[in-house]
Amino acid sequence: MARKELGYVELEWTCPNCKTRNPGLTKTCQSCGAPQPVDVEFQSKADEQLLQEEAKIQQAAKGPDIHCGFCGARNAADAVICSQCGGDLKQGKARQAGKELGGFREGTSTKIKCPHCAAENPANAQICSGCGAPLNAVEKQVQAAGKGLSKGCLVALGIAGLLVLIGVCSLLGLSMKKTDMTGILNGMEWKREIAIEVYGPVEKSDWRDNVPSGAIMGSCSDRVRGTSSSYVPNSVEVCGEPYKVDKGNGVAEVVQDCEYEVHDDYCDYTINEWHGDDPLVATGSGPNATWPPVTLSSDQREGRRSENYSLIFKANGDQYRYETQDYAYYRQAVIGSEWKLTVNGLGSVVSAEPLK
Repeated sequence: MARKELGYVELEWTCPNCKTRNPGLTKTCQSCGAPQPVDVEFQSKADEQLLQEEAKIQQAAKGPDIHCGFCGARNAADAVICSQCGGDLKQGKARQAGKELGGFREGTSTKIKCPHCAAENPANAQICSGCGAPLNAVEKQVQAAGKGLSKGCLVALGIAGLLVLIGVCSLLGLSMKKTDMTGILNGMEWKREIAIEVYGPVEKSDWRDNVPSGAIMGSCSDRVRGTSSSYVPNSVEVCGEPYKVDKGNGVAEVVQDCEYEVHDDYCDYTINEWHGDDPLVATGSGPNATWPPVTLSSDQREGRRSENYSLIFKANGDQYRYETQDYAYYRQAVIGSEWKLTVNGLGSVVSAEPLK
């Protein structure tokens, strides 16, 4: 998945000295003149607009700012000497960058009410137009898809998951629990089956380039065959919601995660090939089993043979059935004989052995 760059938005920071909010690219507080602290947090503005000024865009693209190791002043990423004290910035510390700051929605009509005089101000105002007091930021409500579940829904999902886990653990516990008992064999049943294949037309679907030669083509439809991180012929760009990534210099880059859906023709076709027909089946009871008679036409052939044998027991007033595919084992059974049965907590026989 490729990251698509849409532009930059200026962030803001709050002066710890006077609580005034300042534009992200401003290095000193607009109200009290205090320098921006090294550990200050950049935050999203309430009203976000992509930067249009070329000078700010060039500054944003430079990368994380460097705080001087001598005086703490903030300098641009490409600076070599501190703009305040002249110190060598090799001793400085670059700001952290790369943190995701949430979704991006351009512009808003949000208003902020001054906590001192109750005057309404634009959401991005740092100082109240009525009394001049600093204003706190308005948190922009941008909710990512899939994160809007209420607390009640999350609790309900948690309880449901716990119940499912308890149920699975209970079933595992029952399947592992074993009980030995003596049973009397009072029934024997068998089933033998021969798969039959016939050669003839079969309707199938596949991508156009996978359709075998000699097939009769049917209708085709355009479908998404896969994805690509870069453009390929017959692909469509699909992008997620824009979000912001902190550049470490008072600006966030607005990006989207994008990929290309590759489209292709998915076609129905008809081709002659071997495929399954109605199987031949024989069933019965008693120790002797036989295969069903086989009579094939010129366009048929015999497929896989399968067999299943059931021993039916009476034990402790209940009936139990044990399945096997071993004919020699099945033939040693005698109606009325005693067997040692091992039964799990689900009531299934896991082993059966005749008592000598």
